[in-house]
Amino acid sequence: MTKRRLVVALALLAGATLPTPGHSQFNSDSRHGGFHLGVSGVGSNAAIGLQGEVALTEDASVGGWVDTWSYGQTFGVVGSTIDWDVRYIAFAATGAYHFPIESQPKLDLFAGGALGYFIVRTSASGTTGVFTGDGSRLFFGAHGGARYWFNEKLAGLAQLGVGASYLTLGLDFAL
Repeated sequence: MTKRRLVVALALLAGATLPTPGHSQFNSDSRHGGFHLGVSGVGSNAAIGLQGEVALTEDASVGGWVDTWSYGQTFGVVGSTIDWDVRYIAFAATGAYHFPIESQPKLDLFAGGALGYFIVRTSASGTTGVFTGDGSRLFFGAHGGARYWFNEKLAGLAQLGVGASYLTLGLDFAL
């Protein structure tokens, strides 16, 4: 990449993330979606996922998300090995209340709940064969977080909660 192209690319990236005046926080026309990374309460790998939200009123919304993550381990047992793997797919419907903060119009604070479903698949393979199983189930969750709008189209997202991920960081895009 030439220096000129690099400068143009950096200028476009900076322009996309610089704050702009006039953008307000959550309102009855809000619609956004994006992606995130989450720290799961199960296993040791980060969850990756997608989320979306649509306003119902000036301060209430409904939405949803889907996450996936996996983890595994290899064990050495009396001259043989056993490979163990677990794969999660979690999806949920959400509802949230948004707290207006007039002194910070780019900040959207929210709290809400989720009803979701874990799809869990496990497998273990070794010299004695392959074993599989699942532990899929419903879950209830609660979350709270903040969205900060860098400009009219791009926001950063941070969320704490109970359900599939305890900590989620991501980006949202206005739709």
